[in-house]
Amino acid sequence: MAENTIINLIQLKENHEGEIILIKAGRTAMQRLNEMGLVPGTKVKLVRKGPLRGPVELEVRNSHLVIGYGLASKIYVKTLDGKGDMR
Repeated sequence: MAENTIINLIQLKENHEGEIILIKAGRTAMQRLNEMGLVPGTKVKLVRKGPLRGPVELEVRNSHLVIGYGLASKIYVKTLDGKGDMR
C-alpha cells in the first residue's frame, strides 16, 4: 500500500495512524466532531473497532475518544505509514 492513501477511517487498521483530510457530515455531527478535536489536519490513531459495527476507539493528542461506527464512517484520513489500509 502506498503512503498517503486516502481511506475511510473505519478502513484504517487497528494501531495505525492517519491524518483527517475530509469529513462528510451534517452540521450537528460536524459541530460534535469539532468539539472533540476531530477536524481536518488532526492526526488520529485507531485503537480499536467494536464488533458488528460497534464503537470505534481513537487516540487523538494523547487522549482516547470513542465514537460510533456511523460517525466514524463519515471521516476520511490519509494513511501516514503506508500500512494502515485494511484491504
